Amino acid sequence: MLKRLQIRNFRGFNALEINQLSGLNLIAGKNNSGKTSLLEAIFLLAGGGNAQMAVNTNVTRGTEPDGVPVSDPFWKQLFFNLDMGRPIEIEVEHTSHGQLALEISLEQQPATSLDSVGEISATNLFDERALIFQYSGPSGERIKSHIQKKREQFEFSPLTKNPPFPAVILLSRTKNIHEDSIRLGILRRYKQGHLLLKALQVVEPRLQSIEDNSSSGTPMIWGDIGLSELVPLPAMGEGMTQIARLVLAIVTVPNGVMLIDEVENGIHHSVLPDVWRAIDEAAKQFRTQIFATTHSFECIEAAHQALGPDGFLLHRLEASDAENRCVTFKPNGISAALRHGLEVR
Repeated sequence: MLKRLQIRNFRGFNALEINQLSGLNLIAGKNNSGKTSLLEAIFLLAGGGNAQMAVNTNVTRGTEPDGVPVSDPFWKQLFFNLDMGRPIEIEVEHTSHGQLALEISLEQQPATSLDSVGEISATNLFDERALIFQYSGPSGERIKSHIQKKREQFEFSPLTKNPPFPAVILLSRTKNIHEDSIRLGILRRYKQGHLLLKALQVVEPRLQSIEDNSSSGTPMIWGDIGLSELVPLPAMGEGMTQIARLVLAIVTVPNGVMLIDEVENGIHHSVLPDVWRAIDEAAKQFRTQIFATTHSFECIEAAHQALGPDGFLLHRLEASDAENRCVTFKPNGISAALRHGLEVR
């Protein structure tokens, strides 16, 4: 589990420090305060120095024209104030692995090419620089990799070691019903399919069973609500799909980290306490640490109602000019803030 987090020169963060993290962390703050960036920073670190993460669709924020990622213009967006002269630094303290750190920088690299008469010359043929990932792991081990665009392709150095801990990120803009179906199969392998059924019954009490079925041509989750045929989960509404995504993602990262952007999307506030109980039960079952962003006071209130003041920490990000600040509300602070209606979103 992550206990502490520092981020420097990443996206909107000049410098951010969070000194206390818990098993379940809610991230609040105004628009452009860095909530999604915080999730992306943890996701990049969890790659264990894999430079290919720089073009992962989970951190490109829709900057790929016609589905083809760009290099420098996109990579500039990773750096605070577009300043690629300063490295990005992400550091965490992990309960099992100790201090972990990732530094991301740009470096000009020479390219070897043939001229018109077949002579080999060393020259910087392309303007794009290589993005360098330098990772410091347990026991001081260091891993270095790079990614560089060459014409229409990316060249990268593959990693030979597994990442330090598994992580999955769920962004509001990306959904995959095929992936959800595969994850249901994994959940059933652990004989924990009842976790999802119980969570979905919060929204649809008629639900009797769930199946992963490919009869429509692609694998997806179907449910039995007492009709003559099974009904595909997406047809039951956005709330059902969102709850399924949340519970099913947890099973993919046992002893790891799940990062959720806008956790309350599509879920009515009246069922949020039960949804939080389902998330908490699954997270404890698979020992998964949760980081979830929210804009909703009702979502924070529901987590407090379902889990109690000791069930989570609330981190409110604040940004002004070049300064970043995180106010962490501990159990007593969460109770007082909610009781007095203080602005914590």
